[in-house]
Amino acid sequence: MKNGRIGAEEYERLSADAAREIDPDIDERAMSMVFNLVRASNQIIKRLESRVLRDADMNFSSYGVLFSLRAVGETNPNELARLSGVSTASMSSLLNTMSRKQLITRRPDPDDGRRTLVQLTGKGEELLAELIVLVNGQEREWADRLSVEEGSILVLLLRRMLSHRSATNQTDESETPNE
Repeated sequence: MKNGRIGAEEYERLSADAAREIDPDIDERAMSMVFNLVRASNQIIKRLESRVLRDADMNFSSYGVLFSLRAVGETNPNELARLSGVSTASMSSLLNTMSRKQLITRRPDPDDGRRTLVQLTGKGEELLAELIVLVNGQEREWADRLSVEEGSILVLLLRRMLSHRSATNQTDESETPNE
């Protein structure tokens, strides 16, 4: 490794070189596409957490849960995990923390006593209303890097990628819903 900061393009090139050493037939186009998509997602989440969510003592997963509850209303933890992109293993801990902060309530499902239903409290609604405005400000900063047309194309392409499921993933309930 060389001393100093490695730029994004150089890092991508070095990563492709490393992958090619392992598998000379690597699909560089696919790797580059997913590599950059993941890097962009991670940077966006990191920025949201450090500039907006930290002040509310939340992380991106908690925000996603609150937002999902606002979008769909009362639902069960497994569906909430699927919709918000949070693992079911993490959901219980997230809900416990959010319950302690009085952002959500849980109650038994009247149709199935083994299940629980989760909903936002008034306090959760108020916090989410504040956060949505702040988060959208950060989203605008990212979106403004593209023209309106480029942004529309990106949304279309991402929706297309999200709608594609291989035969082995069609029954994976942990995936977030398709557009």
